[in-house]
Amino acid sequence: MPIWQIGPVADAPTVSLLEWRILKTNDGTRHFVGSDNRDMTGRVSSAITLFDGTLLRGETQSGRVYQLLGVAGYSSNGDYVWHNWCKVNDVKSYTDVTQLLLAGVSDDSPE
Repeated sequence: MPIWQIGPVADAPTVSLLEWRILKTNDGTRHFVGSDNRDMTGRVSSAITLFDGTLLRGETQSGRVYQLLGVAGYSSNGDYVWHNWCKVNDVKSYTDVTQLLLAGVSDDSPE
């Protein structure tokens, strides 16, 4: 399965994700990972800058807004893109912080 860069924010300023998770890399950035609602392709966002757990909506470093649909879950397409994104970006480890953020708990607190 090929991996490609997504188009400019101006072409798609809002993306809706299904089967989504929020993953935090070893360097502290958080990313939306899931399936694009339009075509079910895997998607990994740039770093999240704002997140509203009530509205399930967030903005990323690129300026794109992500609307999270349904309940959090696992996307095999999203996971495939995530693992390739991690290789390209030299991510050594990551943590799923979805449930913490949805509960309003800071993922920066000690475990």
